[in-house]
Amino acid sequence: MMEVHLVGGGRGSDYLHEAMVLTVLHDNTTKLLDAVAALAEVSKTLSSEAKRKEIGQFFTSQRVARFLARLPELRATKPCLRVLDPGAGAGMLGIAMAERVLSESRASVHLVAVEPDPTAAEVLGRSLALASRNLGKRLTWEIRPNDFLAFDPDSLGRPILEPFDIVIANPPYFKVSPSESRGGDAPNMYARFMEVAARLLVLGGQLACIIPRSFTSGAYFERFRKRFHASMCLERAHVFDSRRDAFRADGVQQENVITLYRRDPSRGEKVIVSSTEGEADLESPTVFPVERDLVLPGDTHASVFLPVSAEDVRAIRLFRTWKHNLGSYGLEVSTGPVVPFRNSEFLRGTADAGETLPMLWMQHVRSEGIAWPLGAGFRKTEHIDRRAGSKLLVRNSTYVLMRRFTAKEERRRFVAAVLRKGALPGAHLGLENHLNFIHQPGGEMAESQAVAVATLLNSALFDSYYRIASGHTQVNATELRVLPLPSPEFLTTLGQRSLDGSAVGGSLVEQLLDP
Repeated sequence: MMEVHLVGGGRGSDYLHEAMVLTVLHDNTTKLLDAVAALAEVSKTLSSEAKRKEIGQFFTSQRVARFLARLPELRATKPCLRVLDPGAGAGMLGIAMAERVLSESRASVHLVAVEPDPTAAEVLGRSLALASRNLGKRLTWEIRPNDFLAFDPDSLGRPILEPFDIVIANPPYFKVSPSESRGGDAPNMYARFMEVAARLLVLGGQLACIIPRSFTSGAYFERFRKRFHASMCLERAHVFDSRRDAFRADGVQQENVITLYRRDPSRGEKVIVSSTEGEADLESPTVFPVERDLVLPGDTHASVFLPVSAEDVRAIRLFRTWKHNLGSYGLEVSTGPVVPFRNSEFLRGTADAGETLPMLWMQHVRSEGIAWPLGAGFRKTEHIDRRAGSKLLVRNSTYVLMRRFTAKEERRRFVAAVLRKGALPGAHLGLENHLNFIHQPGGEMAESQAVAVATLLNSALFDSYYRIASGHTQVNATELRVLPLPSPEFLTTLGQRSLDGSAVGGSLVEQLLDP
C-alpha cells in the first residue's frame, strides 16, 4: 500500500492557501491513474476556474486517458520509446501511455511532459514521481516548463527536442488571432498544438489526441486541414454522441473527437471510425471501418467526414452525386443583422402601431412554421423600432429562416421554416443574429421553392448528412452555401408535393428519392 501526501508549502501562499493532505491508497498498477486523478483534483483547487479557462486547461478523465493510450500501435523495434505529453496538466495522458507501453512490451519509456503553468507543473512533478515509484526504472521522465509552441522546429529552423515515437495530448483550445505570430496555419490553439506535435514525430510516429471537432469542416480551418493532412495520415477517429460528456467535470459543452494520426505519406485503404454515447461506454465502442475517400474525399475544402453507420455512408454517397447548391438556384444565405446587446436602443417590448415592426428570434422558428408573437411568457422583446434603418431591418419577403444554434442531442440539427411575404405586419422585419435566412437577392423566392428548401433542411436525411460532415456546434452560413442540393426537377416536385400535401406517410424527401 502506498500513501501520497500533498501538503502546503512549496510555492507558499501565492498558490497554496491552506495546507492540504491527500492520501491515495493504491496497491497495483491499475490504481495508478486513480492517484493521478486525485492529484488532478488537487491541482484544480490550486487554480481558479477563470484561470483554467483563460489558458484553455481542461483535465482528462481516466476513461478518456486509457482509451487514448490504447490507440497507438506499439512497434517494439526500439529499446526505448520517446513519449511526449504537451500541455500535460497533472500528467494523466503521459502516465497512461507509459503504463501501457511498460505492461505490453519490453521497451522502456522516456516521457517528456510540457507544462508551463507553475501550479500544474508542481502537481505534475508529484504525479511523475509517483509513476516512477510505481512503474520502476524502465520509466524516465522530464518536465519542460515551457510554452509548447517554443519547440516548433519550423519556426526555429532546428529541433530543440529529439523526435518522438508517440505524442498523446489533450491540448488547450482558444482562438488564435490571425495577427498572432504563433498562429501558423491554425486559427485555434488546439490545432496549433497538433501542427507542432506532428513536426516533432519520427517518420511513422503517432499522434493521439482529444480535440474539438470544429477542425473537420468549414473555411475557418481549411488552410490547416490542407497542410496538416499533407504529412499526417488519419488512422482512427472516435466520436461521441453526446457533446456534454467528455469534460463534464469541467462543465464544458464542446463537441469533441478523439483522433489517431501517423506521420507517414502512405495511406491505408480504410479509416476506423468508432463511436460511443459518451465516456462511460468507452470500453465498448461501436467500430466502423470506412473507405478513406469517404472520410477524406480530397475536395477543394479538405473536409473530414465521420460516418458511423451504413446509413451515414449512404447519405455521403448520395450527396456527392448532387452538383447544385444555393448559389445554383440564385439564392443566398445571410445571418440576422440585429445583435441585441449592440442594438438594444431599437428593441421594444410592446407594439406601437406605425412605429414598430416584428422582431424575430430563433425561438420563433419551428419546423412546423413561424410562431410570432409568443406573448407574455416569452422574455425577449418581440418588436423593433422602424427607425432602426436598412442596416438592421430586412424586407418583409419570403424567406427560409433557420436557427443557427441547436444542441447536438436535439432531434434535429436543422430547424427551418418558411416565412411567407406579408404573413407578418409591416414592410420590414427585424431578424436576430442567432437566425440565418435564405433569400433571393434583388428578388423574391417563389413559395414553392422556399417550401422545398425548408422541407429538405428539415428532413432526417439532411440532418444526418450535416452531423457527419460538420464539426461545428452552430449551423453557419458558409457551410449552408456549399451544402449539396438535388436537381431543379427534384426541387420542383418536392415543392409541389409539399404544398398540395400529397405525401402518404413517412418522409416526403425519402419517398421521392426511393419511389
